[in-house]
Amino acid sequence: MKGERKKNEDAVREANIRYHTALANTYDQTQPNFKEENVAQVRERLKRLAEETGGKRLLDIGCGTGFMLTLAAPYFDEVYGIDITPAMLDLAKIKMNEDGLKNVKFVLAPSEKLPFEDAYFDVVTAYGVLHHLPNLARTFKEARRVMKPNGVFYSDEDPNYYFWSAIKALPENVTETLAIERRGVCQMGSEVRKVVGNILDDDTIEMAEYHKMKGGFKEKWINKLLMQAGFSTAYFEYKWFWQEGKVMRDISPEVAIYFEKHLRSALPITRNFFKYLRIEARA
Repeated sequence: MKGERKKNEDAVREANIRYHTALANTYDQTQPNFKEENVAQVRERLKRLAEETGGKRLLDIGCGTGFMLTLAAPYFDEVYGIDITPAMLDLAKIKMNEDGLKNVKFVLAPSEKLPFEDAYFDVVTAYGVLHHLPNLARTFKEARRVMKPNGVFYSDEDPNYYFWSAIKALPENVTETLAIERRGVCQMGSEVRKVVGNILDDDTIEMAEYHKMKGGFKEKWINKLLMQAGFSTAYFEYKWFWQEGKVMRDISPEVAIYFEKHLRSALPITRNFFKYLRIEARA
């Protein structure tokens, strides 16, 4: 049983390397996290976390092309990015050099075996990463191990189970805006191939998007894993209601904030309106 589990985990990691190697050159242009309305939110959160913890060291798990590293570098003395995909790290290094960010370091390593000493980081982040990982329990334990006693773990943009389930339940004859969401969930392989061509098969894509294919994350399950890993508290936030970015751009950020507050006031019955789950866990 243990051998089979390890074999499956290795297969997921290998699929992620193939998947993210194929996506690397177009990643910054196709991923929603690079949109300015999202960048502003993440930048403010990292600034706050640096102020709260002292801002000495940050580790970004699954750093990819360096989205979080670029935003964190002005607020932390040292910023480390780890990833298992060499192609992603190569691009991140180029970006950091071009931006003149001298306080960023890179390590090729898996999230389940971090090559750092205990209590080394003030903040550990994982942006849009957790749903790719085959062993969240080990990842959380490692994140907790390398965090200082007053440290914070921050993850973001992982699929909300309730939104995912609502989209999968939609009939085929829906409006085009809903159809786009439905295709992203129910026809993931063909949607990815629109970006990278036919170099990836469905099995690779589905294995790389491991927890998306399992239906996304429930707050209760993730909280249990975090507590078992040694965290003391965890705060969950449902993020980005459907079409929030469009409301920001077409109407105003103030109107988007109004709708967001209105939807949040009715949680949990409105949780299927939010696309992602955001987490802050304390040591």
